Amino acid sequence: MHRRVLSAVYGTLLAGSALLSGCASVANTAYPPIQADSSAEALKRGEGIFRGACEACHRGPDSQRVTGAPMKDAPAFLGSLHTANLTSHPTAGIGSAKDEELARVIRYGVSRDGRVIPMPGSIMGDRDLAAVLGFMRSSHPLFDADATVAPRTEFSFIGKLAIGAVLKVPEHPASGMPVPDKASTLEYGRYMAHVLDCAGCHTNSMDPKAADGSKGFSGGREFLGADGKPIRSANITFDATGIQGWSAEDFNRAVRDGLTPDGHIVRYPMPRYRGADEADLKAVYEYLRSLPLRRNEVEGARPHTAPAASTPAASLSTEAVEPGANVSTSALSELTDLVLAQAEPKKDVDPAALFARLGCTLCHAPGARYHNRITQAVGKSEQDLARWIRNPEQFVPGTAMPTYASLVDEPTALVLAKWIKAGGPSAPRK
Repeated sequence: MHRRVLSAVYGTLLAGSALLSGCASVANTAYPPIQADSSAEALKRGEGIFRGACEACHRGPDSQRVTGAPMKDAPAFLGSLHTANLTSHPTAGIGSAKDEELARVIRYGVSRDGRVIPMPGSIMGDRDLAAVLGFMRSSHPLFDADATVAPRTEFSFIGKLAIGAVLKVPEHPASGMPVPDKASTLEYGRYMAHVLDCAGCHTNSMDPKAADGSKGFSGGREFLGADGKPIRSANITFDATGIQGWSAEDFNRAVRDGLTPDGHIVRYPMPRYRGADEADLKAVYEYLRSLPLRRNEVEGARPHTAPAASTPAASLSTEAVEPGANVSTSALSELTDLVLAQAEPKKDVDPAALFARLGCTLCHAPGARYHNRITQAVGKSEQDLARWIRNPEQFVPGTAMPTYASLVDEPTALVLAKWIKAGGPSAPRK
């Protein structure tokens, strides 16, 4: 959830010292009377939301549990920011926390000790909030007790000014917040687009309400990528500078598997919404299609499908697409061209070039956020590593790694696996 906050504080040094009150105690904020729902249906729902909105922030790159992580995406001038340990440990984690205390953190962004924290309050309805709490209370391995003590977030003086300018306790009611009926409706789509934080990440504004205005979902908000370099979020309206031409299948594949129709990786820090079901994604897709077209060519962000060589760029439509209307896409034919090997064991493959072409260097090059995962993978067999490359979600549900099975066949994955075991991106080039 911190992605929206971190991006929102960029450039907020307009505030005066009076804004320090934004970090003052708000211990009188109401405790939502919401209890964890541990039913099978709720646990499935809660896992989907948690993995999409919470896991990426609270699970470090080298941890299998949500023990908290440094917020490396944050500019250094803000201070030392760290997410909380959410495991079941009674002192280091949330084992001793009451449901209503955790509900207050999620709904209002107010910590258990009464501080405004760098996590925005959520519009999540009561039923979904109960489901998330149920998942957090479950026996899932993510929450196995871990005594790792997450460092307390300490803002610098400038950081306090910036956070004070952005973070306000939302005016949500303590209870009675509804969850729209789960269907391919604009109401449910808008709800999920905010719960999963599409709105905050893809709107370039400090104002949380800006997603409903002229900049909404048109991209441009700055983050730090997995390689430590600044990147900007993409325009996800259906303008030609956004995702015009995407089918529902294209959208689902990008959101779940992390690959755009033209084979580009969906970059960190965007998570993979592995747990989102068809109704969730269909509703968000239809909601995005209902938005006014917003022309904003974000430099360095390429979510939109490149026109086929036979189709002049000028022929792309700039008219709004009616909700429910069919969308044509050249994605399948383009993907056919992008398949890098067709079960030909003798096919000549340059693993280093392929590694770069697939976008792996963004996360796994020396110095990148997930480089250690590559060094740890050396201990796996070539066969296991190849299976991991093609379908990582089968080994770590919710992983941020894209699913490459449609682009990389088994023989090619084995070539990559052998190269990785020999040193991969850390090995000297010949």
